[in-house]
Amino acid sequence: MLKKTLDLKGVRTLSNAEQKEIKGGYWGGCQPQLVQCYDDNDCPCGRSCGITVNTPQGPIEFFDVCQFN
Repeated sequence: MLKKTLDLKGVRTLSNAEQKEIKGGYWGGCQPQLVQCYDDNDCPCGRSCGITVNTPQGPIEFFDVCQFN
């Protein structure tokens, strides 16, 4: 199937660097969204994995959700 795809006029395989530049094809920039993560690489737009919410009783940490604000 890959050979048939590459035989099309103007179609080529993207290098790893080019694939990373696409960043998953997000449209319209970074939108606020809840995304489950296991490490920082799972989060869009360079955000980090883990949220800390400050409450009157003390901070609450959510380790498996990307920062979104």
